[in-house]
Amino acid sequence: MKYWPRLMQLGAKYRGIPAVAERIDAMVAAKAAVEQHQLPAKQLPQMQLPLADYALAASVPDGRLDELMALDHMLHNFRWFLAYHYGVWAYITQELIAAWVQAYPGRRYLEVAAGNGLLSYGLRQAGQSVISTDALTWVDENGTGNAPWTPVRRATASAALWEYGDQVDAVIMAWSPDKDPNDAHLLSLIRNNFPQLELFCIGDRNGITNSNLFWRQAQLRVDRKLLRLNQAFRSFDAVGDRIYLIQ
Repeated sequence: MKYWPRLMQLGAKYRGIPAVAERIDAMVAAKAAVEQHQLPAKQLPQMQLPLADYALAASVPDGRLDELMALDHMLHNFRWFLAYHYGVWAYITQELIAAWVQAYPGRRYLEVAAGNGLLSYGLRQAGQSVISTDALTWVDENGTGNAPWTPVRRATASAALWEYGDQVDAVIMAWSPDKDPNDAHLLSLIRNNFPQLELFCIGDRNGITNSNLFWRQAQLRVDRKLLRLNQAFRSFDAVGDRIYLIQ
């Protein structure tokens, strides 16, 4: 059985367990929002079921521990379901956009490698100026990338920086591929030619996003305002993505 029908089946069976109901309700709401090209209202709860809840399988009619463990595994994989079916990689919410605009009002942004443009979409909806760009190579690799949420101009990250770097205050790079050294090249270009620009990076440090070279060269800038953003972008699964300012 496919992922979503099986998830709904197990979720309905074990809904009497409060932690299951909370997570399933959040996932249903998130999926519904994404399908309508709307940002989910808030961040997902921590998707892993508490270990103590495994014992509650016995309280469910015909409950089975292996089914509850399978459900827990499916909860962990919700990020990848959204990614492969809807092109949603970084999980952007209305809660995050509100915190971002409050912390950094009035910035003019260039988003590179924007993908479906969810972050650009959210910032534009909040009245921020955003130039959204992507090389669009993902369209061939991921069919869900054929429906961007907001206009995305075709340009590689370095080409976009050369063309628009003098028109913006900050660059945003979210979920850059982990084996593509172009992110390190972009960082070098900013440092050498556009040192006045802020670089926001959304990713999993030394993990599944951005190249090893990028993380070796990245110097993290301390900014208390990032705490607000990362409180709204708190981790919900095994991926430790956060928002960084790179200098």
